[in-house]
Amino acid sequence: SIAKEPLNHEQIEDFTSVNLDLVSMDVKVEKSSENAISYRLQDAKKQKLEYSVQNGVLTVKETISDKHFVGHDDNEVVIYTTNDSLVVNGNLVAGDVEIENVTLKDSRVTSVSGDISIENGILNNCSFITTSGDVEFDGQLTGDNSLETTSGDVSVENISNVSVTASTTSGDIEIGEEEFTGSVTRVLGSNNATLTLNTTSGDIEIN
Repeated sequence: SIAKEPLNHEQIEDFTSVNLDLVSMDVKVEKSSENAISYRLQDAKKQKLEYSVQNGVLTVKETISDKHFVGHDDNEVVIYTTNDSLVVNGNLVAGDVEIENVTLKDSRVTSVSGDISIENGILNNCSFITTSGDVEFDGQLTGDNSLETTSGDVSVENISNVSVTASTTSGDIEIGEEEFTGSVTRVLGSNNATLTLNTTSGDIEIN
């Protein structure tokens, strides 16, 4: 069995923007009563996490020294923010992204094989893209936004006042009780924001 590395937790300066560069680690961003970062490395001999806050920007970077390294579930970083609104940009290889109770603006996050989940959030001009993971969103929208995956499913709940364009190559599209294939555009409520949903071989579900 692999011995767990200790959980590191440190309070950090206030930040309004996050830049992520992660290889194997999952990342979670959540509203909190403190600005802090908490993480557990799977193997401190093979991987390193560096982070710093400069001019309101939190930069988090993971480096791995062993090309055969494979991540697992204990391998994660949690970012706590006192701010209601953040700009989050980043690239992940094998990690999942989970964001809770935060407004995201002008953000773009990509993952190769991870899932992306945004709960009770507000998106304003944001893009979230994964290749082989699922994308889930629950919240409100302003501006132009897109959620994309190649071989995963896309699920969107509790959205309103948005023009949604959904397209899939070999999956199904479900909007409420209606089912479609190919591509479809629907205005839900008023046309105050746009949301583009794309998947190649997955399903799209909108409630």
